[in-house]
Amino acid sequence: MKKRVNIITAVVLMALTGLVTYIVTFSFVRLNLNQQLEEFSKQRQELGSFYTALSHLENNFIGEVDKQVLIQGAIDGMVKNTGDKWSRYYDPEAFRAYLESQGNQYIGVGIRVEPDGEEGIRIVEVMASSPAEEAALRTGDVITHVNGMAVADTGYNGAVASISGDAYTSVTLTVSRPSEGGGSFTVDLMRRTVTRERVMAGILQTAGGKVGVIRITSFDDRVDDEFIEKIGGLLEENVDGLIFDVRDNPGGKLNVLERILDYLLPEGELATLRYKDGSVDIRTSGPECIELPMAVLMDKNSVSAAELFAASLHEYEWAVLIGEKTGGKGYAQEYFRLSDGSGLYLSTREYFTSKGVSLADSGLMPDVEVVLSEEERQYISTMDPTLDRQLQRALLELNYR
Repeated sequence: MKKRVNIITAVVLMALTGLVTYIVTFSFVRLNLNQQLEEFSKQRQELGSFYTALSHLENNFIGEVDKQVLIQGAIDGMVKNTGDKWSRYYDPEAFRAYLESQGNQYIGVGIRVEPDGEEGIRIVEVMASSPAEEAALRTGDVITHVNGMAVADTGYNGAVASISGDAYTSVTLTVSRPSEGGGSFTVDLMRRTVTRERVMAGILQTAGGKVGVIRITSFDDRVDDEFIEKIGGLLEENVDGLIFDVRDNPGGKLNVLERILDYLLPEGELATLRYKDGSVDIRTSGPECIELPMAVLMDKNSVSAAELFAASLHEYEWAVLIGEKTGGKGYAQEYFRLSDGSGLYLSTREYFTSKGVSLADSGLMPDVEVVLSEEERQYISTMDPTLDRQLQRALLELNYR
């Protein structure tokens, strides 16, 4: 009898436990649902004008409309109205083209671009041995028309999508060159497979010894591996000094930069990232480093990771800076892929140098200013070392000329 009572008690307790669990779960779900409904109602109210405008365009506008295009245009407008020149929206085709261009190989004409106001897109990188380089396009050139269509009409995304295409097909670009007064010219480029070489290294034999020269065109994925491999090769050749060239370098990824700086610099802080919620992330380097005389070549097109690279070496008193004031960027961006295949490229973090300095807008001043003419700038990546005045000044500063 006692055993039966114990079984009944256990069953009752199990039932009560289940009931309590159900009540707690139901209350939690109901509370969560109410919070979501409240949030949805708030968002609906805030976006009431948007939904009303979209409805009028769909139902009352006499012309044909594509709802998806309207929504993409609205997202583009939101990003532009942040006022942040580094953030942007890519429609699905432009986002795909941009991601493809980040690899070591892609099909295209060999340029990286950024918006230049509403009427053009500015070239920020011309890749070596590419159709663009063969056509003598330069960093800083502004593309105003693609296949006869004005960028002002197609928008940035439309222009980028039109520049990309299949191998062995052509594209016609109308280009303005602000450095020469803004006169326009037209070039026809044949798309083909372009191989991006992001790190190039060589040795200059000088009266004072052997100097390794390393040109870094970006800090994108796998550049850290390329960099460390190339530096290793130079060290095996027993170079007496190193010159890093980050001219025309538009930056890249902070984790790539961090690994490169960790390889070069002694133990200490490298950079501090500050997030929207106020939290901070301090990046540091380990004790191993390379102790050789160093210099960095930089210019107005050295931005983001490129100028943080120069600033870090300079603040550790590891390198002398030669060239021109950098572009001035103090924000790091992230990609967010949207459900329709489009993408957001948003500034999500503010970064500071090892000494807590923001480079936003102010940029980084060189120790020794050497300004190249626009004609000289055209040949930065291919110039004879003896004619490169910034490089020659770096050798002089390192006592290897």
